[in-house]
Amino acid sequence: MIIKALKNTLADSGTKKISIGVTGFSRAGKTVFITSLAHALMTAKNWQKEKGAGPLAQFSVYEKGAFKSARIREDIDSHLPQFPYRKMRESLLGINTHWPEATTGISRLFIEIDSEQSSGVSSWLANNAGMSDLGLGKVIIELVDFPGEWLIDLPMLDLNYADWSEKSLLLARSVARHKFCNHFFTQLSAVDAELEAGQVASDLAEAWTLYLQQCAETGLTLNQPGRHLRPDAFKGSPILCFAPMDKGLEKTALYKLMQKRYEEYKKKVITPFYKENFAKIDRQIFLVDVLSTLEKGEAIFSEMTNALQDVLKQFNYSKGGVLSKLGFAKTTHVLFAATKSDHVIRGDRKNLEEMLRKMLYLADDLNNVHGKVAKYQVMSLSSVKATSDFMTTQAPKREILKGRPNGEAESALYDPGGLPLDMPPYWEDVNFVFYKFAPQAMPDALHQGFPAINLGKALEFLIGDDVL
Repeated sequence: MIIKALKNTLADSGTKKISIGVTGFSRAGKTVFITSLAHALMTAKNWQKEKGAGPLAQFSVYEKGAFKSARIREDIDSHLPQFPYRKMRESLLGINTHWPEATTGISRLFIEIDSEQSSGVSSWLANNAGMSDLGLGKVIIELVDFPGEWLIDLPMLDLNYADWSEKSLLLARSVARHKFCNHFFTQLSAVDAELEAGQVASDLAEAWTLYLQQCAETGLTLNQPGRHLRPDAFKGSPILCFAPMDKGLEKTALYKLMQKRYEEYKKKVITPFYKENFAKIDRQIFLVDVLSTLEKGEAIFSEMTNALQDVLKQFNYSKGGVLSKLGFAKTTHVLFAATKSDHVIRGDRKNLEEMLRKMLYLADDLNNVHGKVAKYQVMSLSSVKATSDFMTTQAPKREILKGRPNGEAESALYDPGGLPLDMPPYWEDVNFVFYKFAPQAMPDALHQGFPAINLGKALEFLIGDDVL
């Protein structure tokens, strides 16, 4: 074991390491993206004779025939939680396929990519100077994954407890949410200041968590605190026993306890998480599920857009943003990807990309992201293509999809309708249907990778300049 570790250390000495943060709100497809990307790299050699084909099409080192191999590196940071690549991959293989479960905590996956060096100096050192063991021509990418619910907490760092409470309670009374929070408001209105504050705080936090769970199940995005939904190591901790309160109660012991726990939550949960993870990210891919929120209607779509705006305000890679203050100034590439593009017809995939581009223009109107990073791109993406493209045979001919929606036994033909071209959409004219297609049966995927749309293009943007 010691000898093997020493060999790995020597081999890594000349290896470039790139950390890629896979971010996005809940259900955007982060788990599927990491699984598909890893599997595409592991199976890429099986496509080497078919240029322009396979899930890594548009990844330049692969297209040029310089890709040699890839392997999972479980020996790097082995004391930290590893992304369960094999478990997630198995759910998508064979006949009885299903989407993998979302991850519940932070995890990492290290992949070593070996390629032929186009640089004359590097190639000569590796091939003629006996320095092939120094890792020349190799890149280790670290894919960092964490629950989308945690991302929503970032704007809390800019708010004190009173402001956060006011904002949260106002949102809870909105048209889209008020039906879920009756239990919480009933408890809040009946607060007895004479009772032991700790128990009352716990009861209110439990009622607030129930409200957040119901909102999340409906597809609503702005659910704070995120750890109430995905507590991970903080499950059962008193630090999570807080909820928003009206200002009229600010002189009570209960309010002061809630305020204290809120500030502790920011200091001991949110800030360390971003310092320990985001500060080390070199590249970032932000996955956005435009389609399912569009299908769910104006209220849910608008809230997702507002959540995107709140989060992007902090993604200031220069001065002023929270991430900058936390040392998050290392990121050079940011990619925004509209996921599940296989759920629209071929002709609408460019429209999907344009929808996200316009959404980002509205959400990032000060160009905090676009203007502050070295490289910025927007694209549509399907990490695992669950549909096939068809054309109707009768006039007027139109594109449709063949797939199997969740819960259906057989695949059939479906017309999802067209995407709106305006942003915000004219909701009276929206006729798009999101069919929630299940993954296809893919008996050959173990050796060929999963069919995808723009997966190689995404990887090219993230690391293309680093592997040749």
